[in-house]
Amino acid sequence: MIDINAKIRAYLLYLKQCKELDAKYDLDHNEIKLLNEVALAIMSNKPLTVSKALEIQAIASPATIHAAMKRLVVKQMLVQVPSKDSRTKYLELTKLGLKRYSELSEITISSTK
Repeated sequence: MIDINAKIRAYLLYLKQCKELDAKYDLDHNEIKLLNEVALAIMSNKPLTVSKALEIQAIASPATIHAAMKRLVVKQMLVQVPSKDSRTKYLELTKLGLKRYSELSEITISSTK
């Protein structure tokens, strides 16, 4: 039997809790990746446009990303905000999307105690 030390156990518990949280919000891996890209773009003050999101090959094909984007809008995790000239749309997290990240941060903090 493999000995799992406290650090590994804490990390595995963290993964389990993250998985449970994503299930609570009914998120698949493409939706999670897209939400993370939007959140990281917001954090770096470089909002992500719909067209730039569709180009992120690390997530999936443009059609798959577009489908994930639509599902996240329906799940009220993401919104598309038109720019001033209305030609470009930016992706932003909703209050619910931000709440998920708040819950993730709580999991991270609790797993290090």
